[in-house]
Amino acid sequence: MHPSFDNTSPLAGHFSFWKPRSGHMVHTGADERPILLPEIPLPLPSGTFDHNDPADDLIGSSLYDYLRQFPDCPHNIEYATLLRDVWPHYLSDLASQAIMLDHKVVDAPYVQRKIISLKILLLLNPGNPGLLLQLGLACNDFALMFSELHQCRTQILQAMDYFLRVQQLVPGEAASLNGLAQIDYLLGDYPSACKRWQELLPNLQDPGAKIAVQARLAQLSGDQLPDHPLLDDLEATGVAMLLLANNGEQEARDILERLDESGLFRHEFPSPEFFCLLAASRERTGDPDAARIALLYALELDPDFALANAGLERLLTGGTQ
Repeated sequence: MHPSFDNTSPLAGHFSFWKPRSGHMVHTGADERPILLPEIPLPLPSGTFDHNDPADDLIGSSLYDYLRQFPDCPHNIEYATLLRDVWPHYLSDLASQAIMLDHKVVDAPYVQRKIISLKILLLLNPGNPGLLLQLGLACNDFALMFSELHQCRTQILQAMDYFLRVQQLVPGEAASLNGLAQIDYLLGDYPSACKRWQELLPNLQDPGAKIAVQARLAQLSGDQLPDHPLLDDLEATGVAMLLLANNGEQEARDILERLDESGLFRHEFPSPEFFCLLAASRERTGDPDAARIALLYALELDPDFALANAGLERLLTGGTQ
């Protein structure tokens, strides 16, 4: 192996690491302006190194691919800086993707791509409140996607960190303040949630948003608050999904029946996905009649929910999962 290469990094995956020699230059722009490479390990696709210095374009495309897989990697700021200074079209591509994903209904992998794009852009502008807010909102959205509930706590805490950083830069900023109040509520910190929503309320211009916050404050002033953090129940749903996928049908059903009794997915987070999951656990534990009831409730929430319609048709015709 060439002495400047290393493929032992735990983040390497399909990459090896090449360390430029002192004084190694790459060139950018129509005038081929030289830029000195830092003497740090740079990722290249494994198997592409032939003991000659890699082409400039290969270095740039590899940095871009690597950062999109590992935005929190060592040397991430240096990598992003190189992309900005030598291969800026890759950062333009990231920004375009983030904007595009804001204007379409997307699923979890797309939101994850948006988060990664924003993280890379933030490396070059860590004090940008707009980027921090977008990251907080995206992490919060990702956390509450039903398919991602197994990692909701990690994502919620990341969103909280981004929102807090926005508040440090722009005290009282409405969207991040509302996001923090929502997170406080999920974490069971009701006094803090109440304080944030009270601070937010006088500055709201949208009548619908004002009504929603007033309803939350009325709820917080009552005596029917959850006696435990709702985030625990969201996490438990993710655990039940994993159990059901790994032959733990009865354990999954026990968790889901408890959550159904709590009303979380009927009142706080109305979710046809939850009732389809509950139906699957009931069906797999030999209770098709109870499964049918869960599917009918899923269709009350969303009459066009395809998974519930398919499951109900299968049960009515005597099919199996």
